[in-house]
Amino acid sequence: MKDMAAEAEGLGNIFRHLWLLRAVAEAAGVDLDQAVKAGRLGGLDYARMVTSCRGAGCGKSCALWLSARRGGDTPAVPEFCPSADAFRRLMP
Repeated sequence: MKDMAAEAEGLGNIFRHLWLLRAVAEAAGVDLDQAVKAGRLGGLDYARMVTSCRGAGCGKSCALWLSARRGGDTPAVPEFCPSADAFRRLMP
């Protein structure tokens, strides 16, 4: 039997990466909750975005990008983001 807890150890903290994902979504002008409600983003796709974020290893770069971006007027997504394509597809 596969040990799911051991597999998750290599991933980053789920709550931190959920926060980072939602912060990047906000910077991109994307409301993830609304996208799910409208059927533009499936629950499984949302979960995959969080998991990709957790496994990407770019949490520090992402946090720095977000802090440098504070107050930015133009919607944007960092190129290194594993969910960049999904955010661009969901951008208004």
